[in-house]
This record gives sequence, structure tokens and C-alpha cells, in this order.
Amino acid sequence: MSANNSGAIRFASNGTIWVAPVDTAAPTDVATAPSDTWKALGYVDTNGVELTPSIETQPVEAWQSGVPIKYLVTSAAFQLKFTLHQFDKESVELYFGSSFRQATGAGGTPVTGVFQLDLSSTPALAETAMIVEWKDATVTNRLIVPRASVSARDGLKLVRNDNNKLGVTLNALDSGGRLGYILTNATIELPTPPTP
Repeated sequence: MSANNSGAIRFASNGTIWVAPVDTAAPTDVATAPSDTWKALGYVDTNGVELTPSIETQPVEAWQSGVPIKYLVTSAAFQLKFTLHQFDKESVELYFGSSFRQATGAGGTPVTGVFQLDLSSTPALAETAMIVEWKDATVTNRLIVPRASVSARDGLKLVRNDNNKLGVTLNALDSGGRLGYILTNATIELPTPPTP
């Protein structure tokens, strides 16, 4: 049982979200900067990142008991939700699930200084790797998600008195039997292994 410890109360006072192609190696600690292949998504709104692990179960019932004797896991999920403020390449590509290319004119001639992002009528579900880092005082945490896909998008409002906001929800996908993992430099007391 945990003792009362106000020092273990955490805040996510700031953080960073990075994306990279699936199978990009992630740092194995919380101090090493991700390689240049990882692209930061920039400013996120003040709601930060909402992480939602979920599990669905089915009860196993028996004649001899009025309550379930066991539960069977029927599905599991890990969801990430956030709203991006920057309307730049990485953020827009993540939101729309498509990549920019050079715009072309008649005969396939490149249009200088113009780029095009196609919105397919039969979109493929693009996958990405993600790192979500959040800090509080001396503690740094990193959530590594090797595979994720956008499962929902908030409406993009184009208005005069507010910035463009790209709200996305991503679902982690299976990667070798796990949805992701968390690295932290917080003090963790692990149980002492039994002596043989």
C-alpha cells in the first residue's frame, strides 16, 4: 500500500509530440533527443494530450455462482487525443492522412512554390509512430507508440477571430503484442526478487 507522498503528485506542465514513420527507432531513455527522422508537431492547445486506455470484457458465468467466475478480454485499446495549433506540413499531413506533393499544371509541369495535398475519395488509413513527452519539475515521461492510426478528426473551423485548430484522435495498433510503453525517470521502487 502506498504511503501519502505529495512528491509523487504529478502535473504535465509542458510536453512535445513527435511523429515518424513506423519502425523508426525511438530513444531508450528520457534524456536523448529523438533522431531527425522524428518530427515535432509543435504547439498543442492547453488541454494537452488525453490518453485513454480501455478494455472490454465478457463475463464467464457458472451454475454454481451468482457472480462471474472469470472474465474474458474481448478487446483492448489505447487512444490519444489532442489539438494541434500549427498549420504546417507534419500537422496537416497527420490531420488529413495524406502527404503534400509538388503541384503540377498542364502536362505535368511543376508549379513553382505551390504544393498539393490530395483528399482521396477512398482514403487509406495512414500509420505513424509517436512519442509523447511530458515533464513536471525533474521528472520526464515518454510514451512510445510504435504504430498508430488516426481514428477521428474534429471539424476544422476557418474563422476570422480564432486560429486553425487540428483536433485528432489516434488509436494505437498492435506492435509485437503491445500497444506502446512508457519510459520515466521518476523514482520507482521495484519489488526485491526472491533469493533462490
